[in-house]
Amino acid sequence: MSKTIIAVGAHTGDAQLTCGMLLAKHAMAGDRVVIVDLTAGERGTPAGWTQADFRAYNVECAGKFAAKIGGESVVLDVPDGELYAGKDIELRLAALMREYRADAVLYHWKNSLHKDHEAAHRITENAIFYASLPTFEMAEPPARVRRFMCAENWEDEPGFTPYYWFDVTAAFPVWKEAIKELWLAEHSTSFKYLRYYEALSVARGARMGVDHATCFAASPIVEKRQILDLL
Repeated sequence: MSKTIIAVGAHTGDAQLTCGMLLAKHAMAGDRVVIVDLTAGERGTPAGWTQADFRAYNVECAGKFAAKIGGESVVLDVPDGELYAGKDIELRLAALMREYRADAVLYHWKNSLHKDHEAAHRITENAIFYASLPTFEMAEPPARVRRFMCAENWEDEPGFTPYYWFDVTAAFPVWKEAIKELWLAEHSTSFKYLRYYEALSVARGARMGVDHATCFAASPIVEKRQILDLL
């Protein structure tokens, strides 16, 4: 039976870089994959662009990336740098989880160098709660979110420990071609995104005995549940 996987990123590029290989693998297997960018990352505007033009470009590129891996793209209208946890945005995201009947959610780790990433973590965990709660009335019926995992992001390293490991060797070429649609993958002057995540997939793959792998941490929600299960 096919599944629906939703990946949530604080900015356009976050989920595509950190979750894209696994999303491509699931899309190749016939699952539905949806990437939700909470902002378009427009305040990373390169020289010679306006924020409005760069935002429109990022939204377009997010759509192209999703299409190339066989998925779908949603970019919210929250201004970059102004992402805060709160009921309104949490319910917007929960509504998408219900609309798409999410089975799994991939998102940011709880600790980060970037405040938007930490906010995205909190927003997503609360959205999972609202989306899953049968007694919380919304337009769509509850989503049965069975798995939620936190992606490995270079800005979200504090306290991150790999828990889930996935062989993404077959999906890697699809991801590598698709990620080039995003400006920051190869053109950022502050960080070599494509080089880093390609190298990370090789390093993680070596630990598994495969060419490319990607890792996720157990959500703090799962950690708490596991602790309770042991008592």
